[in-house]
Amino acid sequence: MNYQYIGKSTPVNNSRAKASGLLRYAGDMKLPNMLHMKLVLSPVAHGIVKAIDSSAALAMPGVAAVLSFENTVDTKYNRGRVRISEDVMDQETLFSRHVRFVGDRVAAVLADSPEIAAAAAEAIQLEIEELPAVFTVEAAKREGAPQLHEDGNTVTLPECGFGGRYADVQGEEFIHRSQTQRVSHIAMETHCAVADYNPGTDRMTVWSPTQSTFGVRSCVAALLGMPMSHVRAIKTPMGGSFGCKQEIILEPLAAVGAKMTGRPVKLQLDRRETILCTVLRHPIKSEIRAKFDKGHILKALDLTAELDAGGYQGVSPDYMGSMFKKLSWVYGVEDVAYHATSTCTNTPMSGSYRGWGGPETAFIMENMMNAAAQKFRCDPLELRLKNILPPDAISKIGNFPLGDVRLEDVLRLGSERFRWSERRAAAQAQDRSSRYLKGVGLAVSTHTSGYYPRRLDWCTVTAKFEEDGSASFNCNIHDHGCGTVAALKNIAAEELSIPPDSIDFPEGDTAYNALDNGCYTSRTIYVTGRAVLETAQKLKSLLLENAARLMVCSAGDLACQNGEIFVTADPSRRKTYRDVICYAADQCGGSGAIFVSHTYQPSSNPGPAAAHFAEVEVDTLTGLCRLTTYTAAHDVGKAINPELCRGQVGSALQQGMGLVFCEHVKIDPKTGQPLNATLQRYHVARACDFPHIETVLVENGSPEGPYGAKSIGESCFVPVAPALLAAVNDALQTDLTTLPLTPEKLIRAVQEKRKEASL
Repeated sequence: MNYQYIGKSTPVNNSRAKASGLLRYAGDMKLPNMLHMKLVLSPVAHGIVKAIDSSAALAMPGVAAVLSFENTVDTKYNRGRVRISEDVMDQETLFSRHVRFVGDRVAAVLADSPEIAAAAAEAIQLEIEELPAVFTVEAAKREGAPQLHEDGNTVTLPECGFGGRYADVQGEEFIHRSQTQRVSHIAMETHCAVADYNPGTDRMTVWSPTQSTFGVRSCVAALLGMPMSHVRAIKTPMGGSFGCKQEIILEPLAAVGAKMTGRPVKLQLDRRETILCTVLRHPIKSEIRAKFDKGHILKALDLTAELDAGGYQGVSPDYMGSMFKKLSWVYGVEDVAYHATSTCTNTPMSGSYRGWGGPETAFIMENMMNAAAQKFRCDPLELRLKNILPPDAISKIGNFPLGDVRLEDVLRLGSERFRWSERRAAAQAQDRSSRYLKGVGLAVSTHTSGYYPRRLDWCTVTAKFEEDGSASFNCNIHDHGCGTVAALKNIAAEELSIPPDSIDFPEGDTAYNALDNGCYTSRTIYVTGRAVLETAQKLKSLLLENAARLMVCSAGDLACQNGEIFVTADPSRRKTYRDVICYAADQCGGSGAIFVSHTYQPSSNPGPAAAHFAEVEVDTLTGLCRLTTYTAAHDVGKAINPELCRGQVGSALQQGMGLVFCEHVKIDPKTGQPLNATLQRYHVARACDFPHIETVLVENGSPEGPYGAKSIGESCFVPVAPALLAAVNDALQTDLTTLPLTPEKLIRAVQEKRKEASL
């Protein structure tokens, strides 16, 4: 089908403002009489704050207040709760008397300028009684270990699975272990929140680059004891999140400061603070036991996973469950047992990261499949083709249809474009004594396109035509900077047949949006996009009803094109949208405002399949890896904006390269001090490290998605790390399973391999 705007690569809606420096982020906000907040963070990993001496800070000109546990609410809450009805563990307070990691919040200074606030924070003296600390899961689980919380260090997920008993399943057993490290999201924009309280009206407004305006409202209202109707949360432009702005971290602090002082408050973190006291990716250790029959068909799995939650549990218990749910979305295994624990340690908090358990599960599963292929001496591609689920399979967990998930399509098309067989044969035939060794690897995965059926999902959209024929849409959008607003504008523009630039689409604002689930679980295009499409259809229908009265014909006789309505049998009979809108508002018989409100609830959740293929070259002398080529095949249903899809794949590869090769928040094993909490010492993959990336978009359409679209923003990150790791292992003929693959680690692996070969 020929579309005007769908399937066309267009820039994000605010690209001009970004390029010119005119886009106003939360950090750019300046309100009259605004105070600046600076946090005072714990310098020790575990202890009890016995006293806080703020006298020197309060004596400084320009200091308005010092906040701490001594003069703020001590209500326990969970930063991951976005709905008041959610049953999650409440352990955190605004400020901590019992500090549990280096970077835990102890106090905060409010002052007239950032410089004064920083100087005053330095002047605050803390008396802390240090307690024994534990920095690893193993240490925290030992008998007699220091307890970080009254209810213990470890949360154990109830044993779950499906099928019979693993021990009774016949087949060749295969055991594999994997381990990932603690990393930071490194969004370009560090965390920031601004709050303004009006004591005369008892109204609080919070501005934040959040993924959930309603989560912010819920948390702030609960902690301050305010009605939700008195708290307004506004989503500001976001310079990246990848999950780090999913949780409610700074917003309550700024709000408490604003209410206590009656002045606006801005809290903006620097990079070190962002790494120390927001949220990091979970370190996870896993052991998976698998049984294959003689034909190499996967029959049973028994997975044990240990998550390091950091100082507080936060969202970690939910993370354990999320990993389990994704175990039955790729392979047709009939028997699964899952055991998981989440343990608090005296380290920075772990939490939401792009993919929410999907990349973690894929890393474990795909590493196991690659190692199994190596053991069975078979092609990793063929092993997967034997075991993947067909389209419209039923998930063994939750018993819901996975939709038209095209796992075979992405594997076959991706391998063809990558030239898998040719590259693999060349890697196998190379001289193993050479300094430079090449290897290839692959991984396959799927993800989600919303909450359904795990919980109720919906989106409410209101839309109206303006008097000049332009349109305004309103719903709870949270663009991360990747073009969500642009994609939704294209959907509305396609249905209304007007240019996207003539449609206003503001982001989330609790004062104007209906309650919404926020930007989680890759639901935006599939759920919000479909809601926008159906709302636009209803808006156009109302426009045509009014046009039919004006033009004295049936609405079925009319069509729309480029802001005009015409009679299909006689195109010379036409009216502009402006003509019809003014008629509707001014003449008897018109409908008045051309305005609709619509709620959409999905009844499906099709998996967006992905297969990634990587070739690397390893310098065995230096241990450095170079990614030479990369192919990502994605079943997206329909690419609303193909270039934005490619951009998502590029960002996912950059994150995955960092995760595999260099990123690691290192903790001193004796003191708990982070050793590299700045970008001087914390290294990420850069643009110059990128290879040629070929993105292959499979567009078979999804029945319920807007124009057939599924998600891609998280699914493109899910298979990256195991594909890269597989390529390195193929190059070196090793079975490395612990990230990151530092040069030292690779040199050691090469030396051990060559020593074995010489014996």
